Amino acid sequence: MDGLAIKQKREALGLTQKELADLIGASRETIINYEKGKPIPKSKSEILDKVLNQDRANFTTVKHQELVKLADDFENKNGNKFIELPNGQYYMLMPLAEFNVQAGFLSTYQDADFLMDLSQHGILVDKPVQGRYVAFRVNGDSMDDGSSNAVTRNSIVSTRELQRHHWLGKLRYRDFPYWVIYTTQSKMPLLKEIIDHNVEEGTITCHSLNDSPEFTDFTLHMNDIQALFYVIDVNRTVSKKSVY
Repeated sequence: MDGLAIKQKREALGLTQKELADLIGASRETIINYEKGKPIPKSKSEILDKVLNQDRANFTTVKHQELVKLADDFENKNGNKFIELPNGQYYMLMPLAEFNVQAGFLSTYQDADFLMDLSQHGILVDKPVQGRYVAFRVNGDSMDDGSSNAVTRNSIVSTRELQRHHWLGKLRYRDFPYWVIYTTQSKMPLLKEIIDHNVEEGTITCHSLNDSPEFTDFTLHMNDIQALFYVIDVNRTVSKKSVY
């Protein structure tokens, strides 16, 4: 689908560039670039095809917001939306916590109206799943060691919240090494690799990939942690600047 076709189909559905961007988990600037003929990644091409080739009758305007969504797609109990793709996979949309909401995110992220106002980020999944999924914008260098494993500034990390009752057992930090951590000492979240969980002492050891002296390993007591989100996907191709 070329840029002109995207624009024509979007306008035929009555979608603004911002509304289409929200549907596919992108920014308005991304849609502008697509309509100018810039390359479209395969994952985004599939979701664009799904959205833009719908009959206008399949769209409904969500009350109290400008966002438009497909009527027939699945939504889990935490508000994560799943759009089925032609290849059998699903495109899962989750709220994106930009820097300006990260400090107060924990106090409001279970508020449906608050989540509706956030930008959306999407990843491909094999099937609809339960759980609370949130994406965070990164703007720090502590996890950037220049390797292929680095989580660079301006990346977006997709996460799933680990409910507190699961903290009593051993964290699956070998399967999911990177975590977004809210502590009682700081309003802003930390993005760290967990390299040890001492269940008996109730502590975790946090590690930064960057070996600069200011990013030394440290230990956190579980009582000093407010929320834990384990990283399931890293999008390293984002250039929009925010913070971590």
